[in-house]
Amino acid sequence: MGTAAAPGSGSAAGAGSTVSAAEAAGVAPSAAATAEAVGAASPAGAAPGVAAAGPPGTRVVGSGGARLPGEHGRPGDPVRFTVDGRLSPDGVPSGRFHVNHLTTEGEPFADFEGRIDCVLAADGLGVVTGVIERGDFPAAPPGTDLVGRRVGISVRDGRHGQDAIGWSWSTGGFAQDTLKCNSAIPFLPIEHGGYRVTGVPFG
Repeated sequence: MGTAAAPGSGSAAGAGSTVSAAEAAGVAPSAAATAEAVGAASPAGAAPGVAAAGPPGTRVVGSGGARLPGEHGRPGDPVRFTVDGRLSPDGVPSGRFHVNHLTTEGEPFADFEGRIDCVLAADGLGVVTGVIERGDFPAAPPGTDLVGRRVGISVRDGRHGQDAIGWSWSTGGFAQDTLKCNSAIPFLPIEHGGYRVTGVPFG
């Protein structure tokens, strides 16, 4: 498999980058006494009867794709990366990633997905790493099996500009696992889709 394997689509190709907000449950009027007690214990400014939400965890979510540039060996091939990485306020990473790479003729080149084991975010930049749990690599040499290998994906949330993606195997291929929380810089501008990065630096 070339060093420019790419983005996740497949069944996850429809994943968007919108992050929904948690909805607070209301208090029934008949429980006025209970609501009054809860409201009294709530921080200043919180609605009566509604517990104040805790700080949000770090999130790197979205799905985006583009065509590979010439310097990556498969110019024009469409790639897509889908990620849903979350780091809870107490520092526990979770989520999934999916990478899909087709040839210019639309034939499968590589398609794999796995479990995320690290999520980082800072100033609109996000990095996730994870372990491949399922993979199809029709373009790879016979006997190639990347299941169990750790890879890294990076994204840039352009906010008011263009998002971008990067991946650890863009330099050096899959010769060895990437370290946790490491990937190449986001170097490929997204042509469709996008990402959202939220949370404080390093979760």
